[in-house]
Amino acid sequence: MSLVDESLLAGVTDEDRTVRSAHQFYERLIGLWAPAVMEAAHELGVFVALAEEPVGSAEMARRLDCDPRAMRVLLDALYAYDVIGRIHDTNGFRYVMSPEAQECLLPGRLFSLVGKLAHDIDVAWPAWRNLASVVRHGARDTTGTDSPNGIAEEDYESLVGGINFWAPPIVAALTRKLHALGRSGESAASILDVGCGTGLYSQLLLREFPEWTATGLDVERIAALASAQSLRLGVAERFGTGVGDFWKGDWGTGYDIVLFVNIFHLQTPASAARLMRNAAASLAPDGLVAVVDQIIDADREPKTPQDRFALLFAASMTNTGGGDTYTFQEYEEWFTAAGLQRVETLDTPMHRILLARRVTETPAATGEQ
Repeated sequence: MSLVDESLLAGVTDEDRTVRSAHQFYERLIGLWAPAVMEAAHELGVFVALAEEPVGSAEMARRLDCDPRAMRVLLDALYAYDVIGRIHDTNGFRYVMSPEAQECLLPGRLFSLVGKLAHDIDVAWPAWRNLASVVRHGARDTTGTDSPNGIAEEDYESLVGGINFWAPPIVAALTRKLHALGRSGESAASILDVGCGTGLYSQLLLREFPEWTATGLDVERIAALASAQSLRLGVAERFGTGVGDFWKGDWGTGYDIVLFVNIFHLQTPASAARLMRNAAASLAPDGLVAVVDQIIDADREPKTPQDRFALLFAASMTNTGGGDTYTFQEYEEWFTAAGLQRVETLDTPMHRILLARRVTETPAATGEQ
């Protein structure tokens, strides 16, 4: 949502292009207001209170033991950002939450952003404050080697459910393409979901392909979340977990799909190449590697939403401990080194999907850019 009415800037002065730019840059600078307002409301319990009934600011301040004037300012800011609504009556305004907002901002909902809010409060705010230092020195370990993003398990547990909303359009695009490639829901197939998080992507695929099974590979603390969610989505009988560090031990072989969702951006180029080799070794002869991530086309200007988001996401990775967003060209190198060939490329709202199979197989389709 833009806060600047640029239609009113034309002809302000002879330097109106500079003035326009200043307004645009200022809007970027005050972008921090939005997460600050939403995260404060989350911490105070505002969203939980509004889910019960419409509430005026004075009553909200009383319930949550807050300053009345400051609470009114906070609620109006949420309204300005279209996070909540408000109803005018004889006593002023009462504030309300739409059903959609409740699904996004209350704990325990499938597509709740509560984990993202908590992650920002605990991790992102301190990290972004030190971005200049990170850019000066790089994201490296004590030996001076580039680091993968080693997010702590407790922080990842908070974040992973807060980005579940990415999944439905990604799974829809992947399902359509798998059907087009001849993958049928009536025939048995197996998925290895590497670094599965909540397991949502493979679990949603199981709902689309009723004869398939999936194994989610993640550490014990996170795998427990995936097991619980498989019950919630009604696929627990076909979803299992392989508990452990995916860098250690054998992944097994013969999987029809090896799925990586938001894993490669956590890696260094060296660790990414290693992951791709492991994936190739785990495939069935006609299996597919599916990579879902922020991926950049380095041969074009970053005009697409996917490219622009990937460029910004790279800053987040660098700033929170390491990792990057990588280019098609880098993935091609990793595919080739692992004996794989990209056969499809799909765009989704904030991600791209790459499908690859072994070079010895005849591709069913080619992914043109």
